[in-house]
Amino acid sequence: MRLWMNSKYVKKGDYFIVNEKNERYVNDAIKNGAIKIICDTNKKYEIETIKVNNIYDYITSFYKDKINKLKLIGVTGTNGKTTTCYLIYQMLNSIGVKTSYVGTIGFYLSDKVKKLDNTTPSIDVLYNLLLDSYDAGCNVVVMEVSSHALKQDRVHGLLFDAVIITNVTEEHQDYHKNMNDYINSKRKIIYMLKNNKICVLNKKDKYYKKFMNKNNKNVIIGKDVKIKKCKINIEKTSVTIKNKKKINLELSLLGNFNVYNYIMAYVSLKELGYYNDKFIKDSFVYKAPIGRMQKIKYKNNAIFIDYAHTKDGVLNVLKMVRKINSDGVITIIGCGGDRDKEKREKMGSVACVYSNYVIFTNDNPRSEDPKKIVDDMLKGAFGKYEVILDRKKAIEKGVSLLDGNKILMILGKGHEDYQIINGVKHHFSDLEEVMNIILKK
Repeated sequence: MRLWMNSKYVKKGDYFIVNEKNERYVNDAIKNGAIKIICDTNKKYEIETIKVNNIYDYITSFYKDKINKLKLIGVTGTNGKTTTCYLIYQMLNSIGVKTSYVGTIGFYLSDKVKKLDNTTPSIDVLYNLLLDSYDAGCNVVVMEVSSHALKQDRVHGLLFDAVIITNVTEEHQDYHKNMNDYINSKRKIIYMLKNNKICVLNKKDKYYKKFMNKNNKNVIIGKDVKIKKCKINIEKTSVTIKNKKKINLELSLLGNFNVYNYIMAYVSLKELGYYNDKFIKDSFVYKAPIGRMQKIKYKNNAIFIDYAHTKDGVLNVLKMVRKINSDGVITIIGCGGDRDKEKREKMGSVACVYSNYVIFTNDNPRSEDPKKIVDDMLKGAFGKYEVILDRKKAIEKGVSLLDGNKILMILGKGHEDYQIINGVKHHFSDLEEVMNIILKK
């Protein structure tokens, strides 16, 4: 028996939770097999109806006996959530601690991957994913917790054994309107801890002190755990950290920002009592998730596909590849439509500063005019660049410019296998396009 707010998910014997947005689907839920209606009004329906004071409290109470037996790790921040979670997911499973993952690239449980509509899904979907994890014998669930989810109370009732705040930079200003609201939304997670109340913070983040709660055990990367050396080449990142003693790591993940992602994952697990030498000895084995600095070799060149879609994200990946010996960096970049417009000019400028050549193109224009989006980006552009709105043609042009030992960065979409143009979703994968071009060469 499950609780659902979407009638499409209802099966025989389930309960349907009614709110003001989904009431028109009650009959559909009943046809699909709902046996009870849960609502917070006095309205009666044709099947048994239970009135409750708070729908979200009811969901929490309904699932708590099983969900409370899981260890929960929550990761929030502007950038790095997916990589940090995916590392934890790999690390725990590698030592036999069965773990599931919920986040931007889907729901990972054993060998199965389920796509999700949001980084942190709606409360009914989320609790059912946690129940799926429990039923499958998981000990731990690691999940990305977005600012939207925290503000909209999608994680209502959950208590985490550990939380990680990767960093906070300007993002989602179309929704939050200002940085204070964005930060305060994310801060909610530091009051959602249980047991040892482990909170891992990043000293490099200028807002990290805002996430310090005296009732938590705050572990600060850059203070309690220090990074002593970091060396990057096209194949790996070598790093030395000091946590009482020096530890040498070799990571297949590239970049200083990924060093922080790995260390935050490592430290959170150590604080939770999951320390294992394997995390050090096999550090090179753990991979970045799909579409996160995903490398494709092409002749003597390197092509990277990455999800960077904020000013800070673009800055981090481009500054990193500039440190790698090459004959130049070519960047393909766009911005999403119907989203924060303030970042477009800044992203255009950063792309031009750290690239030898930039191709401005479509991302997900959604309902906006693609040309208008690119025009906003061009306000910050300078140097050598061109505009190719058709993303497929932009990628073809980028690959055609590769000679000698160059690096092509394809930014913004990462793992996504679609484009939304004029409100219509079309299949499109940066990785597929690159591989098709290379195979024809």
